Amino acid sequence: MPDEQQPEPVSDADQVVRVHYERLATEYDHFLHYSGDFVRWHTSRMIECLRLEPDDVLVDLGGGTGMYSLDILEQVPLRHPVIVVDPFPQMLAQIPEDAPVEAVAADALVFSEEPRSYDKVLIKEAVHHVEQRERLFANLYRRLPPDGRVLLVHVPPDLDYPLFRAALERSLHWHADPDELEATLNRVGFAVQRERRVYRHRMPKEHYLRMVESQYMSLLSSFADDELARGLDEMRRTYADRDVLEFDDRFDYLTAIKRS
Repeated sequence: MPDEQQPEPVSDADQVVRVHYERLATEYDHFLHYSGDFVRWHTSRMIECLRLEPDDVLVDLGGGTGMYSLDILEQVPLRHPVIVVDPFPQMLAQIPEDAPVEAVAADALVFSEEPRSYDKVLIKEAVHHVEQRERLFANLYRRLPPDGRVLLVHVPPDLDYPLFRAALERSLHWHADPDELEATLNRVGFAVQRERRVYRHRMPKEHYLRMVESQYMSLLSSFADDELARGLDEMRRTYADRDVLEFDDRFDYLTAIKRS
């Protein structure tokens, strides 16, 4: 069972995120797979950037359902359980009980302050939910051994998704700026390697509209029901002549390496 932490008071924005992940827990993997090879496309590069070895202790910070960790375990025979940390027990509950995973229900910042040691840390599309990023990165730096690594994988603020205009505009302030992340990692002592990866999606329009209606991104959960309905109407008008949507999904990979 996940280790339980007492919940702290949350802001309105935090409450949006909490409701989002609690509501989507059982369907999260379905929405985030997009297509058959999407997860493996990510994890193969994650393994390379982290330079994962069988003896490494890996932390999947904000790892949710463990979707990426479980796929990593299919490729690298890690001798230690992956530590999947997420503040939402509903997400962690989706991890198979027999998986070689230690599920920890905790906030990322709280976990980073615990007296634990580990070798590699994966943070996939979770860093934009952390307000005190410099404190988080400094904590992780102290916990890691020389040459330990933190890999940030996230979408940039300027999305190429076929969303409604208000969502694209709000994303500019919702998602983390990669330049700011790199600068913050440098300030706490990490050497940073950075690359941009692009995955081309192709899916039926109606499927993507259902994803948006279900608020598959936390960004979409920040819209009221009537705002989302208007956004969906806008998308239907904009893409009325298409049955299939094709678009680029861009990801920033920031590999932070603790100097030896």
